[in-house]
Amino acid sequence: MKNGRREFEAYDSSKRTFLKYFLAGSAVVAMETTGIGKLTSFLSNKAHAAEAVAPYKVVHPVGGGFPQSVASGDPTSSGMMLWTRVDPTLEEGLSTEDITSNVIYYLENKTANNDESLAEAIEQGKFVMFEVSTSKDFSNIALTGFSPIWKDHDNVVRIDLDGQLKPNQTYYYRFITKKGYVSKTGTCKTLPVENSQVASAKIGYVSCQDYTNGYFNALGHMAEEDMLFFLHLGDYIYESVGDAAYQGNLKDRQIKLPSGQAKAFTKEDYRKLYQTYRTDKDLQKLHERHGMVATWDDHEFANDTYYPAVAPDDNPESDPARRLVANQVWFEYMPARVPYDGTKSFEECIKIYRTVTIGNLATILLTDERLYRDAHPCGQGTLDRYISGGCEGINRSDRSMLGTTQRDWFLNELKNAGSTWKIWGNEVQITELKLLNRYMNLDAWDGFAYERDLIAQTVMNNKIDNFIALTGDFHTFEASYLQYKYERSSEKYGVELMVGSVTSSNLRETLRNALNQAPDTSGPIPIEAASELIDIVKGRLSGVATITAELLFKEIQRIVKLENPWIELFDSTAHGYALLELTEAKATWTAYSVDNIEKPEATKSLLWQCEVPNGEVKLNVTQGQGIFS
Repeated sequence: MKNGRREFEAYDSSKRTFLKYFLAGSAVVAMETTGIGKLTSFLSNKAHAAEAVAPYKVVHPVGGGFPQSVASGDPTSSGMMLWTRVDPTLEEGLSTEDITSNVIYYLENKTANNDESLAEAIEQGKFVMFEVSTSKDFSNIALTGFSPIWKDHDNVVRIDLDGQLKPNQTYYYRFITKKGYVSKTGTCKTLPVENSQVASAKIGYVSCQDYTNGYFNALGHMAEEDMLFFLHLGDYIYESVGDAAYQGNLKDRQIKLPSGQAKAFTKEDYRKLYQTYRTDKDLQKLHERHGMVATWDDHEFANDTYYPAVAPDDNPESDPARRLVANQVWFEYMPARVPYDGTKSFEECIKIYRTVTIGNLATILLTDERLYRDAHPCGQGTLDRYISGGCEGINRSDRSMLGTTQRDWFLNELKNAGSTWKIWGNEVQITELKLLNRYMNLDAWDGFAYERDLIAQTVMNNKIDNFIALTGDFHTFEASYLQYKYERSSEKYGVELMVGSVTSSNLRETLRNALNQAPDTSGPIPIEAASELIDIVKGRLSGVATITAELLFKEIQRIVKLENPWIELFDSTAHGYALLELTEAKATWTAYSVDNIEKPEATKSLLWQCEVPNGEVKLNVTQGQGIFS
């Protein structure tokens, strides 16, 4: 009995170890490296060969069996993450309950010969075969292997190729199932070697894409750009789908959650959101053509969330079970090289803050501004968070957005970054934004002024130059100066470049909805706050017979410029994306807008372009209007 118990414990331990490999993104158990069909363990070059395994053959038309297409992410100089999802009605996948101790032992014991177990699982079609090539027609294969289809994780496939490819290369990849289904071809690029000389690099970035609010036309246009990769700064999905009766006139953009509720609460709900979003033609096109480096904001879980897993619009109490579910599904669907362990607590099960380097040209730091942050400083009511008069809590030293551990990591990474450009992948607005002496948004860094000042002091005291924050969240295009104190004479230490939303309501649209008493589930401020803002601004428009959203917005824009002189450019009327091109001499920011989100096709136009010279804290507007219009 004791021996049996030890065997059970050993199996259980091995099972957890196997899951650890999946959760780390290293799920490949066999890989062809010789070109003659010899399959070896991805975890050891000395493992025994599984020579009995035959490659899968393409039988069906391209794209069938892969409803969410393909994606890649978190590139390094020697690889990237690859991702896909296989239609569970076509290929069953591998359940964690199906994993035998022999297969586990094969991975853990480098001298064990358990090829029959491995070959059997592959022959049963519970794996996909992947191919990575330097040619688009796959005539020049660089890598081939097998990776499990994870039945218990929504039939996704996650593969980490870090350490397997060459730097500065364009690669093509695809997936093939046992039954002969083949995915579309994805394209990705490896990065330059760390600390190597890099003349230039271009990255894109986006945020805030509410599927029910419009078409992802901006993403289709960004897919056409020549980029190294793109950043997604959060709100990749929206947990709220609203009442179907109020999801606009776009019938094909409505979502009905399995729970039947207007917001996602269950694992099935969150998975339904990602499944649906990833069927969008423009989002698929973007993922197929470019790698992604992603962080999250609030809507991947719930609006304005804060520690400990509180969703203030839904429940004043902590909901760790819902947060755990949201974390898991984000991990399942993002091609992100991040640690995850679902057996741990919601704040310990995943860590998404990380660093990406582009040679000696740029260090990009992505932060997590939701999982560890303290509650809002002045209360959880809508008008405590938005259009707020403020309170003492804003400047309290014991309040944090990043949490102590992440903040120490962030400041240390900044101080040690040797690259020319230091880029912060930041979710919420840093620069102060006040309107008639009220804070527009205390869910942003205005609600955490002490920690914001601490970051500013670190940058200035350590003479960290070329500091640029790339920001999303507020559904507004902005170019601003980062200052130690938000006073006219305060020292500037960097710039903030905010991208507008892909589809989520901008400020003008939210004002229009408030005037029309229409629901708005994805505005930059809640409808209640928008109504308060309208009442305040109306008092300054006495004598005007008809109040329109356009008139209100122009007055707000005028006030913003007057009271926030650190903001150089401000437009909350457009949807689109942004590019940042880096060279040794300068950083060039280009913002593009699309002319509509109500139709599945749109025309793009340049909104602004400005330059930040190397060694200067300066925004030189080179195209577009340099002042508010």
